Amino acid sequence: MNTLPKKKHYSIIKLQILNNEQMVQAVLDWTEQQYCDFKFDAGLAYAKRMTDNDAIGFDFLIKTTFYWNWWKNEWAKRDADFLQYYSGTSNKALLHDQYLFQHNIQRLKSDDLMERKACSMVGYCFDEFTKKSGKELAK
Repeated sequence: MNTLPKKKHYSIIKLQILNNEQMVQAVLDWTEQQYCDFKFDAGLAYAKRMTDNDAIGFDFLIKTTFYWNWWKNEWAKRDADFLQYYSGTSNKALLHDQYLFQHNIQRLKSDDLMERKACSMVGYCFDEFTKKSGKELAK
């Protein structure tokens, strides 16, 4: 069986994500900055909603690398789904509405699969936080 080395596979996935991001920007007629701002603001909104506006929980979550990597990964999956289902549509208003729906925070928060993924993610964020705290205490 011929398999790709792990590093090469990761590079291909990363390139595919970048390509999808550029296609979304083109389809929606957004700049890279608009796209990045939307993704970042949605990540903050999701963390706030996930922690029920608890300032300490929110602050903890958004300061972990794991949260942002998880968020970017989940975002990339939704972008790929969006492109698969809607890229053939030429109606800009419909595309924009569907994209906003795809990344709607209230919808994501009520999605059972996303909720299970998020619960698992919080555990990894806590692990990251405790490892960092332990290293700082050892200094």
